[in-house]
Amino acid sequence: MTETQATTVRVIIASTRPVRVGPQIAEEVVKIIGENRQVNVEVTDLKELNLPFLDEPEMPALGNYVHEHTKNWSGLIKASDAVVIVTAEYNWGYPASLKNAIDYLYSEWRKKPILLVSYGAKGGAKAAEQLRQVLGRIRANVLEVGIQIPLNSEVDYGKDHLLNDAAAVVGAHAQDITAAVGELVAAAQGQAEDKA
Repeated sequence: MTETQATTVRVIIASTRPVRVGPQIAEEVVKIIGENRQVNVEVTDLKELNLPFLDEPEMPALGNYVHEHTKNWSGLIKASDAVVIVTAEYNWGYPASLKNAIDYLYSEWRKKPILLVSYGAKGGAKAAEQLRQVLGRIRANVLEVGIQIPLNSEVDYGKDHLLNDAAAVVGAHAQDITAAVGELVAAAQGQAEDKA
């Protein structure tokens, strides 16, 4: 990637619950990210990716993947210059589906610029904190800035348990998301220059 090439940012939807607001939030985040002309946005929904519990015979650090689903997942992350993880907070933690997806890979995450966008009753702060520890261990480049979107169960959710107005909920953080994406792009470009 050069400064004239678009930065490929992969947005990962972490929650795989049958009823979830992750896709709604991610859709609005993608719209905001897409306003940056330096960015090409791609979305991976872990529910659609449908990774089984880690089933590779060797540890991921060796990179000797035998399953096509692992090779596909590895290829998606390798092809991404940066990643935005959109995650729920469940019981003060992040979804098992996300931990499983992270643990499938190792070197693919190394130095990868990552922005955490968390949501929940308190904005998902506990989930983001735990993710920082895990991603730090595998030496991902997690931005210091993170986006935390608080959700009010009495106001933000409809009877279908989906968000009444995801655009308003996420839009309240648009300025912060835009600034964070600028940092993410700069980190990705710096990473590309280091490789050159």
